[in-house]
Amino acid sequence: MNSKNKAILSYLGMYFTGILFLAAEKKDEFVRKSAAQSFVLNIVAIIFRTFFSLIPIISSYLVIVFDIFFIILVLFLIIKASQYIYFKLPFISDLSEKYVLDWFK
Repeated sequence: MNSKNKAILSYLGMYFTGILFLAAEKKDEFVRKSAAQSFVLNIVAIIFRTFFSLIPIISSYLVIVFDIFFIILVLFLIIKASQYIYFKLPFISDLSEKYVLDWFK
């Protein structure tokens, strides 16, 4: 499997495939960065989604809007990965490159 397909799959499988490709891929920096970014993005999304669901009255609307935004963002990242472009998300990429990549060396 080539690097582009691995990067795409790391975004498709949420944090599961992110961890899988981080653990399995040791040399390809594009795949490792994409997998780390996918992992951090999904963990942050889980935290935000949980927070939004705790807000009374408008929680269901916030969760729906957040889910739509998240799906569009993941589709955008998949398109960029299919073009062999690592798109750096603010804050998310910094966290993934500083911490997560070091965990799986």
